[in-house]
Amino acid sequence: MKKSLYMLLALFIGAGLNSCKNQDDVYQEFVKKGGYVYPQKTNGLAIFSGYKRIKLVWDAPKDPSVRTAKVYWNNKTAVKDIDYAQFSGGRIELYVDGLEERSYTFQLVNFDSNGNQSMTTEITAAPYAENWLMMHADRTVSSAQINGNAADLVMSYGTDEMVATRFRYVNTLGEIVVSDQTMDAASNKISLPGAVSGKRFEFSSSYCPVQGLDTIWNGWSKSPNPISGRLDCTSWGAAVTANQIYGTSVPGNIFDGIIDANHRWHSSTSATYKAIFPKILVVDAMKDSYYINKFSIYQHPTTTSRYANSVEIYWGNQPFDPDAGAEYATSPGFAAAIAKGTYLSTTFYFGTAVWTKTWADMQNFRYCAVVYKNSRSSNGYIDLWEMEFYGYDAAAGD
Repeated sequence: MKKSLYMLLALFIGAGLNSCKNQDDVYQEFVKKGGYVYPQKTNGLAIFSGYKRIKLVWDAPKDPSVRTAKVYWNNKTAVKDIDYAQFSGGRIELYVDGLEERSYTFQLVNFDSNGNQSMTTEITAAPYAENWLMMHADRTVSSAQINGNAADLVMSYGTDEMVATRFRYVNTLGEIVVSDQTMDAASNKISLPGAVSGKRFEFSSSYCPVQGLDTIWNGWSKSPNPISGRLDCTSWGAAVTANQIYGTSVPGNIFDGIIDANHRWHSSTSATYKAIFPKILVVDAMKDSYYINKFSIYQHPTTTSRYANSVEIYWGNQPFDPDAGAEYATSPGFAAAIAKGTYLSTTFYFGTAVWTKTWADMQNFRYCAVVYKNSRSSNGYIDLWEMEFYGYDAAAGD
């Protein structure tokens, strides 16, 4: 009986050993003599985005057996081969160009001379292009004014990720000029030498992300308005309240460009009319295509005996009546300006040789009226030497 039990036990042990041997045979095909060899994987991997491209940077392998590498992307449908013998230094740089504006995952694998491959290192980034650029606001134009032989521009400061803004404009020779100067993001003023009034300038800004590879420029944008300059008013009309002219000091003198006592308007000195107020000066630009952002009134430049005191100024596209009298506010042109809010009240002091009004936005008007309500002179005199208007004529084109 014992003999039978021993034989049965031996049979079971033999079957078990045979089963283990068969199972071990299954695993033998996956076992390499000496174990698998894994070359050094990619270390220190970094990625930088650019315009439709990226730059990969990683540490040169210290494992002397590592000879080559492959960089995969697009689910391994795109690949670049790296031969480390072609690089020197401690860092490897690789540019991948011609990419779309979307996210990419790059996989790097090192190989030794026997074809053994390292563990995979991955990194993800997205290049930038037109869609990214469209999300960035450009500057706005605050003012563009001729100052001497140049146009002084004032704009908003640079926006997010902006690098600089460039300009092109028409000069006095009729040439289109690209300025050598640019406006950096921290600035908002620039001067364009030789620019002419009545023409729009163009501007284009560049942008670059933090640690971005490439600065890219957006398209040229035209300024909303032409450059403003002193208007030629010699053909404009000027009229004053009846009987308020002294000799040859007629209203038309205020547009002759000469600032002296022989080229001015002076009110009447006669006992009958000198004390009559209001005295109203009316300007007619002769057409309604002028856009104006500044005008200046010049009085006697060297004396403090200046006459104007309380003054109201109106502008609009309905004519003003210089003989509207004390009830001028109800006269059609004045009433229309009051309703639209295109008027102001101010006081001229003895020291006011030049008074200037500037509008942030261009004002389109043909007519302007200056209402002198009183005088600093006991004789009731008013003495105006020159008026200047600044802007552009839309009818002239740009």
